[in-house]
Amino acid sequence: MAEPGESVISRVVRVLAAFRGGEAELTVAAIARATDLPMASAHRLVGELVRWQLLERTANRRIRVGLRLWELAVRNSPQMVLRDRALPILEGLRAAIRQHTQLGVISGTDVVYLENLSTRHSPAVTIIKVAGRLPAAFTSIGMVYAAFGPPEVRAAIEETIPTAVTADGPRSPADLLPVINRTRSTGVAVVEGSVHTDVTGISAPVRDPDGDVVAAVSILVERGSPMVESTIPAVRAAAHAIGRALGEETTRDPQLALLEYMVRQGTAEGHPAAPLHTGP
Repeated sequence: MAEPGESVISRVVRVLAAFRGGEAELTVAAIARATDLPMASAHRLVGELVRWQLLERTANRRIRVGLRLWELAVRNSPQMVLRDRALPILEGLRAAIRQHTQLGVISGTDVVYLENLSTRHSPAVTIIKVAGRLPAAFTSIGMVYAAFGPPEVRAAIEETIPTAVTADGPRSPADLLPVINRTRSTGVAVVEGSVHTDVTGISAPVRDPDGDVVAAVSILVERGSPMVESTIPAVRAAAHAIGRALGEETTRDPQLALLEYMVRQGTAEGHPAAPLHTGP
């Protein structure tokens, strides 16, 4: 039930948050249950939100997110700006290595995925969806933030490790320490089997012009595959290219810039460049 003195805004936020579970449409009764609001209160709040076009009522009387709410989020979201700048580079990365490719940011103790580009060429299993969340402690993106983000971010991740979903998932801060230290040393986070037993996540930090981590690029590869090592320079290159794009008003062909950077990095570090392909 609503707490005494709870503001209308708090109740509205609870109603909107009812859609976080992934359901595209909900009944008013389902919203009332999800928010623990009385049916009359839920009905009244939903009606107001529909009038303001923040929610919409379908022909079968179900409720979904409204066009006006989507417009506000897309037009004014810095995350959308980040995603738009990154997208051509992410597409270039996926085309080059033919692996599932993501862009994610930290939100509390979760990673929120701003983009997910899947490919039929990868045998790796992926459950990631755009705007979906995963516990930061289980992901390579989360380990990037633990290694390079503010100390309070690492502390929050270590203090809220969920119950492991695989045999290899972390169970205590001590389990995260080797991964964090290795990430700091190499500049790339490699996490094996924490979300899915047969999948390895590889991530590199995206830094803004001030050097702060604002996102991370991630790919998913089959665990034990030689692609784990061979794709690291490409992931690092993509993250670097996105960081540069964030500091520029306009950029030349980002896919070309990414491929050129990959070649330079591979030559400088003595690593062969990852095999390049021309299709997704």
